Amino acid sequence: MSAGPKARMLVYPALRAASAFGALASGFCQTYVFARVLSPELFSIYILIGSLGVSLWLFDLGIAKVLFVRLRDAFLNGRLGHDNDGDNLPAQATGIALLYAALVALGTLACFLMVAAGTTRGSLEASQEALLFAYTALNIVWFVLRNVSVAGDQFIFFESLDVVRRFAHIGLIFCLFLPMSFIAFALWSNLLWALLFIVLVTRLFRLGLLGWDAGRLVSSSVAFFRLHRSALWSSGRYALGEMYIYTFPSLLVPALHGLGPPTIIFDTVFKVFRGATIAFAAACDLLVPRQTRAFAAGDTVDLRRCTLVALVVASIPGIGLCALLALVGDRMFGFLLGNAAQVPMAFVLVLIVLILANLVQTVSNFVLVHTGFFRPIGRLATGMALLMTVVAVLDALMKLDLFGFLALYAAAYVVGAILYVVLALCYPLAGGRPQG
Repeated sequence: MSAGPKARMLVYPALRAASAFGALASGFCQTYVFARVLSPELFSIYILIGSLGVSLWLFDLGIAKVLFVRLRDAFLNGRLGHDNDGDNLPAQATGIALLYAALVALGTLACFLMVAAGTTRGSLEASQEALLFAYTALNIVWFVLRNVSVAGDQFIFFESLDVVRRFAHIGLIFCLFLPMSFIAFALWSNLLWALLFIVLVTRLFRLGLLGWDAGRLVSSSVAFFRLHRSALWSSGRYALGEMYIYTFPSLLVPALHGLGPPTIIFDTVFKVFRGATIAFAAACDLLVPRQTRAFAAGDTVDLRRCTLVALVVASIPGIGLCALLALVGDRMFGFLLGNAAQVPMAFVLVLIVLILANLVQTVSNFVLVHTGFFRPIGRLATGMALLMTVVAVLDALMKLDLFGFLALYAAAYVVGAILYVVLALCYPLAGGRPQG
């Protein structure tokens, strides 16, 4: 093995770990700072604005992952410019990224207009909340470009930029303790996005992973949806189901359990849960290039081996986090939230269950999604969305307290995790090939 590949094997895990740590630290630092510079009511409102920004992922419909599977296959087989059906994948990737950027712009404008027209707050407050929405929502465009980067083996370059993004944002968060207004914080956060997008897009265009044909941009993008409609339909069901599972609690809790402490407690607990997902995804990302190469070559043995390694690597932060929560979870949350709210230890125990279930589900989902098994996971995600709707209805009808809702949510989530493991064992890890 040459020095180059050896260096990549060392650098990529280090960068991915730094990015995952930055994502976790960013969420916790934001909670720590917001709890001290904002009133509980305003803090909970900003949590809701952030949740609305995340909800824009409902429009993804799994398109980015279908794009990844097609781009990765074309890249590995030397067909990056045009595939066998004649569609230009780099140009289609550009069209999809622009489509998502337009959605973010429309969502930001809608957020501004709703806050300005529907409340007594002025245009300055509406602007800063719209900018906060944009900062959160732009993750969907970044997600598309991340998939394009990984498909073309540009994962080290992408992760380098992502590490810069994570830690620069942490620095901006702590600037709120200085004489920096919230509107300035929101502006600088979005300017950071702009700089990173310029650098990444320039690189991807230069390597031919993104393409530009102004005259055929729309027709080329339409061709992508026409040629891959079966996979897009299944991936859309999966993406909608997953997005619903992870988003509805952040909207349900303020509606049924109120703003202030209930929303702050749930958001903080859920932030740890989603943070664990980031750590698990980081571990799984390390194996995606090798898993997809093994799958393309029909090497099921190596695919199984890679998936087992992903499980072992993901278990390291998972078990460590669970141990930390079991030992000092109540004190950790007390430090984060100060006087804004208090998280009982019972919530911590449910959180540990969620984290362990998410560990096995993330490993299973990664191998299913990146090998193109959209049809079975689409069906399962739809079923899980229906189950979570039952959880929401029971919460409303039985007038559960916040802990009762979280415990019921965790029970349903464990069921889904087990079923995703079964799918992984029955499809890619059994040597199957995706249909459609």
